[in-house]
Amino acid sequence: MFYFMRMRMKFSSPNDVRAMSTDCLFDFKIRSIFDKLTKDVNAIDKHHALALYPTGKKLWFGSNWGEVDHVFIPIFMDKRAHWILADFDISKWHLDVYNSYFKTIRDVVVLAAVDPLCYILPHILRLSSVLKFTAPDRPLTCRLCKDIPHQTNGGDCGIFVIKYAEYIYQNKIMEMPKEFDTHMARYNMAVQLYKYAIEQPDLTLLGTSK
Repeated sequence: MFYFMRMRMKFSSPNDVRAMSTDCLFDFKIRSIFDKLTKDVNAIDKHHALALYPTGKKLWFGSNWGEVDHVFIPIFMDKRAHWILADFDISKWHLDVYNSYFKTIRDVVVLAAVDPLCYILPHILRLSSVLKFTAPDRPLTCRLCKDIPHQTNGGDCGIFVIKYAEYIYQNKIMEMPKEFDTHMARYNMAVQLYKYAIEQPDLTLLGTSK
């Protein structure tokens, strides 16, 4: 679904937030290198896969992070089997974290999941040299968003992550309904994807002709 969102964001309207997303593997790669990088800052260089994400060349419909304001990062908390969303506001050097199950999953657990991003994102941005300003040599600040719609069961985290990103991208996060029909939201997404596939006869597993 984030692939489809990247395509929409690539050809966004002037009223939309200039945004980009990573894939679900990005955070996994961050966590896998975190311990090594804290011991040796040279553990990765500009040719490492992580340093390619900000250039926009790593993903289909990718955008250079120097040309967007926000980067959406889906994070899978494997020990909790739970998805959360980190919204990286580049100009503010800040992460807003959206956890749809905050009444059950404690803040300290979420912060521990986000901590590697706060330290490694600045490093890979300096390696990639895509920003129009000098990347600060300090970790990102972080805030856990509380006054947000949240799930009432343990199986809806994925749809909430997608909807959070959609509303932020449309600059309407404060207008997101406190309650919505998750089953209908899933159905609508399936219809969107099916309609896109029908309208793109040259669609392949790797991308489209656009």
